[in-house]
Amino acid sequence: MKILVFGAGVLGCNLARNLFRGGKEVTLLARGNWAAEIQKNGLRIKDKFSPKVSVSRIPVVTELVPEDRYDVIFVVVRYTQTDSILEVLRANQTKNIVFIGNNVRTKALAASLPEKNVMFAFASSAG
Repeated sequence: MKILVFGAGVLGCNLARNLFRGGKEVTLLARGNWAAEIQKNGLRIKDKFSPKVSVSRIPVVTELVPEDRYDVIFVVVRYTQTDSILEVLRANQTKNIVFIGNNVRTKALAASLPEKNVMFAFASSAG
């Protein structure tokens, strides 16, 4: 299964790392200096209950283009950023979109992506 985690904040990075460690083909969409940092040094996460820092060499992209094809895109961005990425999601070929968050406007988001299978989830971890 080819997965994109769209958003590289605390929740997005944690989700990408867990999917990657579970053997999934996952790519993380990050931007700017953070994307460069992950590409150079890997995704580094300090677990709460372990003295070690895990390093995962997750592929990173800085944009989602219409030709990119994934089985599912997990959207893990701030509530205030959701509207700004809808056109990018709409233009992409991927049919399965899962919005993760606690301030998701389910009816409005589903209606704004009528050609997609829009689903919603809530993350059980936070920063």
